[in-house]
Amino acid sequence: MDTHESEAPMATASEIREIVGALDDEVVALILDAAPTAAEVLEAYTWLRSDQRLSHRAEYELQGKTARVIEILESEEPDVDGAD
Repeated sequence: MDTHESEAPMATASEIREIVGALDDEVVALILDAAPTAAEVLEAYTWLRSDQRLSHRAEYELQGKTARVIEILESEEPDVDGAD
């Protein structure tokens, strides 16, 4: 189990929206249910928008809560990287 992040507080709905942008309440609730820190949400969102995702670099495999946030964002915003 990953306990090194346990001392950091869980991200709030406003922090999630600040990092990712406008999201439906349902999406924010799904992310909150995963109980990530703001750093994990930022890592997930940054990775989704990066070239590493496009090249599927095996050596950079996200896990745990960060991976769950990615799953949620990908399912809700399949074209996140094209939203510029």
